[in-house]
Amino acid sequence: MVIKTFQDIVDRQKNIEKLEEMKEYIEKKIQELKKEEIKEQKNREVIRSITYQLERVKCGKPSCKKCSNGTGHGPYWYAYWREDGRVRSKYIGKELKDLKY
Repeated sequence: MVIKTFQDIVDRQKNIEKLEEMKEYIEKKIQELKKEEIKEQKNREVIRSITYQLERVKCGKPSCKKCSNGTGHGPYWYAYWREDGRVRSKYIGKELKDLKY
């Protein structure tokens, strides 16, 4: 029989210690995700309806080690805004300074 859902896994577990381990793992994972979310919020700034976002980008070269390991290049600042019903973007650079918008 193949276990298909998280609930199946939990329901089949009869060992309290194993369930406690699973609970601790899940709580740790939740905390990690919350920290990432907070970190991501620090990498974003909104000024006069323009959102400035700090992002990592991939160059597309097959032999690039930074891109192949998932980290990419950067981080670089990009600006995003709405114009004529479309989302527009502009590369800002490594630093977010002297904005003239």
